[in-house]
Amino acid sequence: MTADRTARPSREVTTSAHLGAWVAPHPSELPDLRIQMCEQVLQPPHSREFMMRVVGGSSPLIPTISGPPEETAAIDIMGGMLMARSEQRRLRQAQLYWVDEDMTSLALAAAASPSLEPVRARRMPAESGLMLFAHPIGSHDVDLAAALTSPWTTAVPDLDKDLRLAFPVVGVSWSRWSPADLDLDGAPGKIRWTPRTPQGAAPLTPEFDGVWLTFWTTGSKGWDSLPLDRPLAIDNQSGGTLTAVDLVAREALAGFARLQTYDELLLRFDQPLPRPDPDNGSQWAHVVYTAWQLMGQTGNAQLTETESVPRPRHGLKRDKRADILGPGTVQLVRVHTRHRPPAQASAEDTAASHGRRAPQWTRRWPVRPYRRNTCLNPRAHAEGGCEHEERVVPAHIKGPADKPLVTTDRVHIWDTPPPPQP
Repeated sequence: MTADRTARPSREVTTSAHLGAWVAPHPSELPDLRIQMCEQVLQPPHSREFMMRVVGGSSPLIPTISGPPEETAAIDIMGGMLMARSEQRRLRQAQLYWVDEDMTSLALAAAASPSLEPVRARRMPAESGLMLFAHPIGSHDVDLAAALTSPWTTAVPDLDKDLRLAFPVVGVSWSRWSPADLDLDGAPGKIRWTPRTPQGAAPLTPEFDGVWLTFWTTGSKGWDSLPLDRPLAIDNQSGGTLTAVDLVAREALAGFARLQTYDELLLRFDQPLPRPDPDNGSQWAHVVYTAWQLMGQTGNAQLTETESVPRPRHGLKRDKRADILGPGTVQLVRVHTRHRPPAQASAEDTAASHGRRAPQWTRRWPVRPYRRNTCLNPRAHAEGGCEHEERVVPAHIKGPADKPLVTTDRVHIWDTPPPPQP
């Protein structure tokens, strides 16, 4: 479904009762947010984040260079800046997507059974994209004492060790990727990039073809999600104690971007997705890939619908001044009306959610969807010349409506074609 009108949420949005919860901007605000992201990604401290991930070992690629000592010593800085520049190009070319609450929860519910199909280029809804989620698709918890340790603050001695900061993952940008995307200007191939894999460093050939994913979190650290009046830190300059309210005020005074990069992942086409380890890019990639699968299903298997939110003329002029190459229209992605859960179930899930972590979805989807391995060319099935792909199938509740629901954790996955018929 497409419509050239101002988009409205599929229902009144229910906000988590937790302070500090992620509140997504309206779909019509996403093009201007994209401009801000393009401007900030090359500026400190945001560009420094890429370099720190290279130095810290969490970047998906390891840069090396042959040359004089002054060049080899600066390889981490050069590599981080090339990644930041590549991210800006990715954002400028991106098709924009805004995923509503029910669709986010459907992708999470379906991704609870990890995808087993190889990563396919045709699953990408666009060659370059920026997708914002109305609820977080995951999060990463950070030790509070470590977060409070800086040149300006120190954690109080009696800090509650159970308190942690949750950094929600609320967006993803992607583009089809090859090693040439990180070449130095005028010196192609001078920097060699080696992918990190669970088995260690792996060679990267010029023929590599895959998709680059960058995950985005909130610019705010979420101090207001902590007990507001409890002393948390000591000001290293004045010696006074700081509460969450004080830290929120400092953050607001310093100013922060709405979104910032948090992690990256590189997926090779025709290879399996990585094992979804908790609270990192491998897990979030399964949610994103599942969302792509859901968006691509059509016909009787269709589970989603999209609405086009056009960019007004004055906004298109801003895009042109900012060198934006991608379309200004936002694609609002929803669960199809045939499969949309009741509003009450959505409200109960949201009310029970933390707001800075992946939301509850068991009231929306009391029986989670499952994956079906589907043959795309049955006529060639017997000869083994057919191709298979996964399709997500919504589960149906059987039995009397007035009886309690019985669920099980057992999941049946058919991941190989049947043997040829004699």
